[in-house]
Amino acid sequence: MHNRIDRRQVVRGLGAGVAATALGAPYIAKAATTKIVYWAWSEHVRGANALYPMFREMHPDIEVDIVNLNPQEIQDKILIAMATGVGAPDVGLIIEARFPTYPPTGGLADVTDHIAGLEDQYEPRLWERLHYNGRAFGMPYINNSAVMFYRRDIMERIGLSAPPDTWPEWIEAGRRVRALGEDIYMHQVSAGVPGNGPLMAYMESAGVQYFGQDGRTIRNNEKATQQLKFYHDIVHEHDIALLVRHNSPEHFVAIKTGKLAALHSGNWGLDRLEQEAADDFGKWGAAPWPRWSADAPPWTGTWGGSVLSIPRSGRNVDAAIEWAKFLGTNVEAQVGLWLNSYGYPANLRARQDPRLREINPFLGESMYESSLAPRETQYMNLVPDWPRIQVAMGRELDLMLGSGKAPERAWADFEAEMIGFYG
Repeated sequence: MHNRIDRRQVVRGLGAGVAATALGAPYIAKAATTKIVYWAWSEHVRGANALYPMFREMHPDIEVDIVNLNPQEIQDKILIAMATGVGAPDVGLIIEARFPTYPPTGGLADVTDHIAGLEDQYEPRLWERLHYNGRAFGMPYINNSAVMFYRRDIMERIGLSAPPDTWPEWIEAGRRVRALGEDIYMHQVSAGVPGNGPLMAYMESAGVQYFGQDGRTIRNNEKATQQLKFYHDIVHEHDIALLVRHNSPEHFVAIKTGKLAALHSGNWGLDRLEQEAADDFGKWGAAPWPRWSADAPPWTGTWGGSVLSIPRSGRNVDAAIEWAKFLGTNVEAQVGLWLNSYGYPANLRARQDPRLREINPFLGESMYESSLAPRETQYMNLVPDWPRIQVAMGRELDLMLGSGKAPERAWADFEAEMIGFYG
């Protein structure tokens, strides 16, 4: 049995002085300090804790209380706090798809001057999303692209030395996995609101948009209908995908007991595997998201991605900006987030760092080279109040996957609801 990788040791790549501090007790400043609160979740908390000693060396006058909360709880609590003026953290992590809802409230600090001159270090898509009415109200943080983790031993049992590269090949491999007769599925699919995460990758990797650049609903969206039907068919027609809520206890049991030949996730999914499948050290590999055909573009979609927000009602806005700027714009910190929590750097200079290409011990290969480098990530056009889209689509996924609603009808009803909201 292999012990779970202690990624605190990986901080060695961020500098000997920092590593020595990180592996020992955190540095405590003797002078008076300003204390701030940072809300994040799971792997992001681990990444922040690993980088905290470096930040303290740079800012001995600032202490950060890193609080681990449920991601949806953070999104909602920050909105409520901005409306009431009380209860907000100094820095909060916001899911990128939900971020457009926040700047119009007027509750976020203007950070335009603090990221001035850094535009060429970030993708234009992200830079635009950080801005509202020409001003920046969020700090860049990390991206998450959809990838496939897979069990090498199960692939070998069905005669494959490498994971399938296209969806037709993936479906055929899934049929062979099911034919093993051990109740093993190729990968998982989720219904309800949690199903939006997986579904986005299927949509974006096929170039699907729900909304135009003007924010209005795309009507008679045949491409979206086709992708929703595919999502339905891998469960109910091809019978290769296990219908289970992602990151649920049942999902983790399926991973631990070898009932999944692959895990569809964002790049952060490696953090989950290291925790939930520690006994399978060396059995898992990483692969790019399947292409739709042999001649299709090498595209993937997203599963996550986040932005750092600083509520105006926070007690120490200046100190909060320093912490957010450190996480989102310091190249060493961006590399450190990859090494310690597998967040793909938003900073383009950090993406060029050779440490991203190092072999991961759990996988026995470089996750970047195996899964991210071969694909180009595509993105949805966002509109305010993205949770409305998640709830509406989640309802249709439940009806489609759980109650027999036809995927064509499910999309038509979703599209009609979006037209009612966004035109």
